[in-house]
Amino acid sequence: MKSTATAIAFVILLFAIISCNLAGKLINTGQDMPRASELWSVVPRMDGLSPSDVEPPLAIKLIMRTVLNNLWRLNKEGEDKTPVNGDWITFTHNGPPADIKNFYTSERMTSFGNWEASKESTCIDGKDKGIDGVLCVFQKIADKKQIGLAIVAGQDEKTKQTTVFYLRLEQDAESASANSSPAVPPVKKGPVTKLNGTAPYGIEKRPMPIGTSLDQLLPKQVGPYSRVALERSQQRGTTATSIEIDGNGVYATYRSLDREVFVELSIASSPEYAQSSWDVVVGDANEGIYPTDPRYGSFGTEPSYLKVVNKDGAFFAWTRGGYFLSAAAKGGEASLDAFMEAFPY
Repeated sequence: MKSTATAIAFVILLFAIISCNLAGKLINTGQDMPRASELWSVVPRMDGLSPSDVEPPLAIKLIMRTVLNNLWRLNKEGEDKTPVNGDWITFTHNGPPADIKNFYTSERMTSFGNWEASKESTCIDGKDKGIDGVLCVFQKIADKKQIGLAIVAGQDEKTKQTTVFYLRLEQDAESASANSSPAVPPVKKGPVTKLNGTAPYGIEKRPMPIGTSLDQLLPKQVGPYSRVALERSQQRGTTATSIEIDGNGVYATYRSLDREVFVELSIASSPEYAQSSWDVVVGDANEGIYPTDPRYGSFGTEPSYLKVVNKDGAFFAWTRGGYFLSAAAKGGEASLDAFMEAFPY
C-alpha cells in the first residue's frame, strides 16, 4: 500500500493545484524562506539540471510546507500550523518530470545523504490524476535536527521544459518529538510470539514461504485468478523480475473474469522488521485503528494479520516470518475470499 505520508502529500498536491486561493487562506505560510545558494550537500544533483531564478509559486510553497508538516505530524489538533524554518532552490530540466522520480529513489537518497529508507517509493507521479508533475518527500534526523525535503517537478505544456523546486525544512528533533501526535498507536514491540488461536483463511496452517522466486511466491495461477501483471513497486509499469530482501516490494495484479485482486509483497531480513510495516498499513487501510477482535487483526504474532471490509472493498494483509503480503479486492469480500482460499501461503 502507499504510505500514509505519500497519500497525504498527493491529496494536498491536488488540493493546492485545484484551489490554491482557498489554500492560501487556510494555511499560514509564516516568514518568507530564503533561496539557497546551491543544492545541499546531502541531496544528489541529477545530470541535466540548470540553475533557475524562478521562485516557487505560493501554491508550491504551501504544498511542500504542508506535506512535510503532515509527514512529521508536528502539530497537535488545534495548534498553530505555522511550519518550521527552511530554504529552497530551483532548477530547470529538459527531460520529463518522470526523470525526477526515477532518479530520486529511496536507495539513492539513503546511500547518498543518509535519508530514512523506505520500502516503497516516496515519489508520486501525477499522470494518473491528469497532472504532468511529480512530488517526492524525504526525511531524516541529523545533528539533533529533524529535516524534511520536498521535491516538486512540473512541465510547461508549451516549452516542454521541466521546472524542479527543492525545499528543505528543519527544526530541533526534541521540539518535533514534543509536538508530534502519532496518527496510530504503536504496534507491540519485542519478540514475535506464536499466534494463540486461528487466523482468517487458516494462514497459520499453511506452508511458510521461502526464497525470492517471484513465480513461486506469487504464482501465475491462484484458484480462478490468473496473474496478469507483475510490477516493480518503485516504478509502476516496469516488469519485476526479482525481489530483494529489505528492498522495494513487488506488485501483482490477478484477474478472474470481471474480478481483480491487487497483491503486494515485500521481504524483510527478520520477522520483527516485517512487523514494523503495521503502523503504516493500519493507518492506511483502517484509519489507524488496530482491531482487537481476532477475526480482524493480530499483531506481533506469527502469523500477524489485518482484515478490513468496507465500502471500498475487502483488504487482507499478513506476515509469514519476514514476508509481508497484502491482497486488496475492490469487488468485495467474496472476491477476496476466492483468492485467499487458494493462495498457497
